[in-house]
Amino acid sequence: MFASPTFLEKAPQGITRIGAGSGGLVGMGGISESTAPLPREKVVAKVRYVNPVWKERGEAPRIGSRESRRAATSFYDVEITDVRNRVASGEANLDKSGFTMDGNVTMVKNFRDNEEVSRVYHEEMKSLICRVTGAQSAYVLNHLVRTETPIDFNDGYARFVHCDYNVRTLDKLAADVLSRHGVEIQKNWKFAFFNTWQPFDNPVENNPLAFIDWQSLPEEDVIDYYYTGRSEEGSLVAAPVYSPSHQFCYFANMSTDEVLIMKQLDSRPDRSVYCPHTSFDYPENVGGPLPRRSIETRLVAVFET
Repeated sequence: MFASPTFLEKAPQGITRIGAGSGGLVGMGGISESTAPLPREKVVAKVRYVNPVWKERGEAPRIGSRESRRAATSFYDVEITDVRNRVASGEANLDKSGFTMDGNVTMVKNFRDNEEVSRVYHEEMKSLICRVTGAQSAYVLNHLVRTETPIDFNDGYARFVHCDYNVRTLDKLAADVLSRHGVEIQKNWKFAFFNTWQPFDNPVENNPLAFIDWQSLPEEDVIDYYYTGRSEEGSLVAAPVYSPSHQFCYFANMSTDEVLIMKQLDSRPDRSVYCPHTSFDYPENVGGPLPRRSIETRLVAVFET
């Protein structure tokens, strides 16, 4: 059960499609207007990957600051393709590719109000994940707001290709989240972790999110690393090393009523496991003046088997 193709073919309420075949949506009525050039169906941009030397080392890199990120990663030029048509046709979906898109007209008035986001938006995303994936229930781990004025490294735009978790920690992570919600795990449950990513205030004209199609990502390309942005000890997560076979994707011209959904872990067999992702800068003369503001939530979904 995945995002309905009709959502991608038809503009959501209050949104107007611009340009035949552009695959883009531009906001009207309550969304900031702009004269930004339309992003192309394919763009070439620079993205940072963890340096390939780490694949051969007996230790994992530790990244949690701009300095440690620069030391452990390098830039590569990659082609990034708009995948609206692939998702609309069913060629790409959560199980095969690790990503999809759906709609959400949020009731949140102020995304900088953590209490309102926790009370209203968490419920919206739990419902969305259950509807899109067919999960019996979903539980929020956390949310994070990113804007053009970050407080620290943790809430800045992501600047290297990474996964949010590590498959080796899936069972423990699921147990920790469910315990926090007072839920007892049942023997017939399987788990999958998802990210939702939704712009607010403005359509996405700068720093869009790119992600790798799981079908192009050999598991051996994914290595361990420790994210140390929140503690010196760090948390075990994962990131791919560069390969020219990786297919980078994005949704051009995302509106504030659209939600990108990415798979991060899955205990069910024969499905995508990771959806590595990063923000990127548009090439010159693509994009527009409005800053990117987005909210992401991380959730665990429960599937009864």
